[in-house]
Amino acid sequence: MTIETESAKNTLARTAENLIRVRALRTEVFPSDIFDEHAWNMMLRLFVAQANDHAMSESELIAATGTPPGVGQRWLAHLVADGQIEPHAAGGTIALTPSALERMEGFLRNASATHQTDGPT
Repeated sequence: MTIETESAKNTLARTAENLIRVRALRTEVFPSDIFDEHAWNMMLRLFVAQANDHAMSESELIAATGTPPGVGQRWLAHLVADGQIEPHAAGGTIALTPSALERMEGFLRNASATHQTDGPT
């Protein structure tokens, strides 16, 4: 990861985990099919895994996001084609690309700052 300190890495990972929890809460209140964002869920989960030095397999990522297997595989192929995740062998580990990781870090810094205030400044 490009994060300078372990503390900063942990803060961004907690922010990503909080976003995942908030999305789960939303699913309890509203039908999940109106908010399906499989690719975003996958990217958040991959960020948390990478921040915690945990490698995820394709099947583990698909299961962690609650995505149907066929849908998950199609989204993974799209994310590879879009340059968001590294190409991987079937059943191999999956990781965000350095560019996606850097952009995710920037997004999570901004999201964290927004959650700590009354909104964007």
